[in-house]
Amino acid sequence: MKVFNSIATQIAEVHPHAKVALSVFTCASKMILDQADRDIAVSDLLKKVSDVYAFITEDETLTEIPSMQALYGKIARQTLEDKARKAHL
Repeated sequence: MKVFNSIATQIAEVHPHAKVALSVFTCASKMILDQADRDIAVSDLLKKVSDVYAFITEDETLTEIPSMQALYGKIARQTLEDKARKAHL
């Protein structure tokens, strides 16, 4: 898509109507590229959350520490709240 934008920009310089049409296409393609970047960022975040859950459930001795139990509860609560919030969007 980035290559398309680059080539189309050069072509649009030839004709004013082409320039207007290009602005519509580049706006749409920018929105698609931005969404792809957001999707990658969310995927990376979910991977990190998954890694955290894997780590905290890996070692059972951590679950015996009262402060860790409170932390696990907060992490789980935050995850559920975020999931519920996104379900309503």
